[in-house]
Amino acid sequence: MLCLGAASAPLACDSLDTPSSSTAPTEVFIVDGNNYQSTASLSIPTTETATATDLEICWESIDSDLKCHDVEPDLDVGNVTLLRLLDLSKSDVEDRLSSGQLSQSNLDGYLDFEPADGTRCTQLSSFTLRGSAVDIEQEYTDEADHTYLLLFANGTVPGVGALSMLFLDPSSNSSNTRVDGVPGCGLLDFSADLSSVEPIELSPTGPWVLDWSELTRDGLGNDFAFERVDHILLAFYEDATIAELESEIMDLELIATLRWDIEYSGGHSVDLTQGVRRDTGDPFAGFPNPNSGIWLLGLMCGTCQNPAPLLLSVLDPVGGHT
Repeated sequence: MLCLGAASAPLACDSLDTPSSSTAPTEVFIVDGNNYQSTASLSIPTTETATATDLEICWESIDSDLKCHDVEPDLDVGNVTLLRLLDLSKSDVEDRLSSGQLSQSNLDGYLDFEPADGTRCTQLSSFTLRGSAVDIEQEYTDEADHTYLLLFANGTVPGVGALSMLFLDPSSNSSNTRVDGVPGCGLLDFSADLSSVEPIELSPTGPWVLDWSELTRDGLGNDFAFERVDHILLAFYEDATIAELESEIMDLELIATLRWDIEYSGGHSVDLTQGVRRDTGDPFAGFPNPNSGIWLLGLMCGTCQNPAPLLLSVLDPVGGHT
């Protein structure tokens, strides 16, 4: 979760067949200067264990996730994964995870277990490689070039929806055979800058077609991964301040006064009129009382290592063209 951002002004482009410069543009282009910036770091604890041993792994102590939301360990933990990473130190792993840049090429081994509801512990020997049993004495050993990361996640898709995590250190000097997961709250230190964002000016009367094809960086400073966008946030926060939203950046989908769901199936643009208000089912028809709060547009990634939005922009329907 690193930060980058250009101080660019928002762009608006007329369609090719626009008859005159006074005609409202059909779409507004989002650029890097319209995107928030963020910084983050992970502090993952370590448990030393015996090496080449069938460990007991428990997650009954995981009562919160990385966003500090409550967790019911026997219901919410849907996947436990052990990653063996090659030639990466623990700090390297923390840095790559926090920036969303840990890749398949870093993996030297992968095992996982899907607990049934009500389960809070299992043996390492119950972990499999895509359903195939493995020899723990060979897979979990004390090697200087190996780093072991244990992930506790929501759902059953490996590597997605991390709730908490723990480094494991197999050691010939240890006789410990039990591993206890830790609460996720406090492992992730995340901060966001919305105050430096150049607002996206929109016409109060429409059209409201937004195009993000010109983005080069996401809010973490990485190359913008267009294919990672899987849902869109359009929300209004009544009487909110930028500082308040910055402090609750991970809960923007939960704390919105009004929120519209926009069906998204790909591409680099969205028409806000496709939005459906969550509480009433009404289509998006404009910006009521635009001066009474803050409007945000977010491009979200539910499958990314980092739960932060790829894009988070402030919408300005007051300063836009008319």
